[in-house]
Amino acid sequence: MTAVDNVSLQIPSGEIYGLVGPNGAGKTSLLKMLAKLISPTYGELFIGGINLAEYPRQAYKNIGYMPDLSPVAPELKVWEFLEFFAASYGIPKSKRKARVDECLQQVQMAEHSNAFGKSLSRGMMQRVVLAKTLIPNPKVLLLDEPASGMDPIARINLKNILLELCAEGVTVVISSHILTELADMCTSMGIMNKGKLLRSGPLEDMLHTRLVNTIYLDAIAGLDTIASILEQSEFVADVVIKGSAFIIEFTGDVEDEAALLRKLILADIKVISFSKLAATMEDTLIELVSPDDFSHRIESDEFQERTE
Repeated sequence: MTAVDNVSLQIPSGEIYGLVGPNGAGKTSLLKMLAKLISPTYGELFIGGINLAEYPRQAYKNIGYMPDLSPVAPELKVWEFLEFFAASYGIPKSKRKARVDECLQQVQMAEHSNAFGKSLSRGMMQRVVLAKTLIPNPKVLLLDEPASGMDPIARINLKNILLELCAEGVTVVISSHILTELADMCTSMGIMNKGKLLRSGPLEDMLHTRLVNTIYLDAIAGLDTIASILEQSEFVADVVIKGSAFIIEFTGDVEDEAALLRKLILADIKVISFSKLAATMEDTLIELVSPDDFSHRIESDEFQERTE
């Protein structure tokens, strides 16, 4: 199977672009290509307008890459580990300590600067590696599962760090399985599966599942009457019945919804709930990656819980 199959996208500066998808979708391979750790079989990659194949050294100056499960040297202290990378990035010796201290402050690890790598927890290691990634002031950050192992407070801090960087014009490409976190911080997103980019765009445009036009209807009685009214409506494309609840795939607009509710009330139907189900990023992911699972999902009790 092709790891990254004919992916084409353009990410403007100052964006936080989230890559989501199941294991093996091609997210890490795509990040490694952007970091020039692996080369694509065909196609072109540009970082900050610089062709990565033709001018790799020039492009490297703009890139900060943070791999998943990147270790910190166990026998080095945190500040020693970071100063080593500051030297490798060409930062003058007179400025290294200040830059290392600044990055440790950003990731809230300053108080652990004298700790040895082997004494760090998984989440602390992630923060140190993020500090290392920030040292050269990159214009583009490539982050592969950066929140892995972090506690909730550290994850909130990570989000705030990325938002601050993007406000300064830094572009972030972040891969994660934690959909709620990506939806909370990303400005745009791409969904990958089996090497293909299934959907990509601004976050507000990503929630295009069947749920966007799905109505949840629950009533005390009169199920046969409800079914008859729905059957006569030209805007009802599909109906799933769960007990006294109807999950309706609706093709009309808000005025058509109001007209449908009016018909139900005039037919003396005691409506308990009549609402549009809001699609989540998880719904979008499941519908694109596993359509059969999505069909079962809209029949689950979860959608009744959403309206309560």
